[in-house]
Amino acid sequence: MFTREQYELIDFGNGRRLERMGALVLDRPCPSAKDFRRVFPNLWRNADVRFLEHPIKERVSDACRAIGTRGIWEPLTPIGERYFVPQNNDDLSHGQLQETTSSRSWFLPFSDKFVLELKGSPFGHVGVFPEQSENWDRIDELCREGERRIGRPLRILNLFGYTGGSALAAAAANAEVTHLDAARNIVAQAKRNAVASFGMDDNSDDVVEERLGGYGTIRWIVDDAVKFVKREEKRGSKYHGVILDPPSYGHGARGEVWRFSRDLEPLLERCANLLNDDFNFILLTGHTPGFEYPRLGRILRQAYSTRFNHDARTRYLVKPLGITSRGGAVLPAGDMALATFRGE
Repeated sequence: MFTREQYELIDFGNGRRLERMGALVLDRPCPSAKDFRRVFPNLWRNADVRFLEHPIKERVSDACRAIGTRGIWEPLTPIGERYFVPQNNDDLSHGQLQETTSSRSWFLPFSDKFVLELKGSPFGHVGVFPEQSENWDRIDELCREGERRIGRPLRILNLFGYTGGSALAAAAANAEVTHLDAARNIVAQAKRNAVASFGMDDNSDDVVEERLGGYGTIRWIVDDAVKFVKREEKRGSKYHGVILDPPSYGHGARGEVWRFSRDLEPLLERCANLLNDDFNFILLTGHTPGFEYPRLGRILRQAYSTRFNHDARTRYLVKPLGITSRGGAVLPAGDMALATFRGE
């Protein structure tokens, strides 16, 4: 998990979240905080930067809504101005959105294992989903346990990998990781995270692999997840673990359309076919309404049963994800399902 010095959810409510990421305090929209009341209203004055959503919502496409509503970052303090370019909002009244870019990146350590480059996007994201930190600890434990059991590093497939937190967690535990995302700029940011964390070579090619003492390898892929998994299945490729954090809606590297409700189950069945027999796991997280953790668990169990019997060697863990605030309240932040087969 993050230490309190690295990340803290200070407060949330009224559709927003107040959080500290390293030295910066951010005030951002948060749909899951809509029905909550703020516990520390006075602390919101301490924000260094605030994300303001675009007021003309009808101009936002369905695809944009799936990843967040466009808006601008408003720096509020001198430290906020160091990292975010001040904006002129006059054009907003005329229906024109002036996109903002971070003036420069900052880095957020995760425990003592790796670091993440953070940077503001026009959708209110910064390059990390803090609720995933408990899963990064699980990945570390599973990779180390698996290597002890089978006597060699695990091969891990990280789909919809975003900026690489799960890939870095596995590589820090000496795994051989294949990290895939459909967005080339996001994979480039994940590579920079690997450089900052482990000194891995930042090569411009789609596929990069390097092993350093004490760490595993990472192979970088820019591709559509469904098409890549189909090819791996035909090639007979095998992995000890598959990690998935799919969006509700998205596009592949060549315009392929992903819909969670339509495409998750067949993808999971193909992923199960990629698993080794000696030790393996599938870790699935989701943020799609109607697919909370009980349903995710049923879907994963069904996909897993195509390859492995439900005996004493198979374990399932399903639960909601959440982040605990300074006041002890829990912000809902998605759901997870984990299946683990420990072999002989």
